[in-house]
Amino acid sequence: MDNKFHLTREQNIFVAKRNIVDYIWKSANLEGISVTYTDTQVIYDGGIVNGLTVNQILVINNLKYAWQFILENELDSDYKTLCQIHHLVTDKLVLDQNLGKLRTTSVNIGGTPWKPQFPIESQIKEELNSLLKKKIFPKQSWLLK
Repeated sequence: MDNKFHLTREQNIFVAKRNIVDYIWKSANLEGISVTYTDTQVIYDGGIVNGLTVNQILVINNLKYAWQFILENELDSDYKTLCQIHHLVTDKLVLDQNLGKLRTTSVNIGGTPWKPQFPIESQIKEELNSLLKKKIFPKQSWLLK
């Protein structure tokens, strides 16, 4: 897949920063949080929104912090970095002490009886390395270093 737009890292970061609230709003909605774009913007800016639970606001703030971490740091494209991002996204939402680590408990997917398998670290690292070798996901992507 060719880079149709040939944007530099700086240009891509600019686009991401301009759209960050939209990305967070869409991610929150994917997680089942019925929040408006406007409410997402208010929370992003540090304001208060009535009608949302503390956990729902935490999800939005955690997504904000994860995006800021990605955009403000020169990161490696590796498993450790993915774990750091996962820790930021799940911080204060899970009582488990394994934040930023592979889950060791079963999870449910809403609307289906199917349960995903437990992740295997070696398999994830292998798949990540495979993706990094492909042209569609270059090792030094625009977002990571």
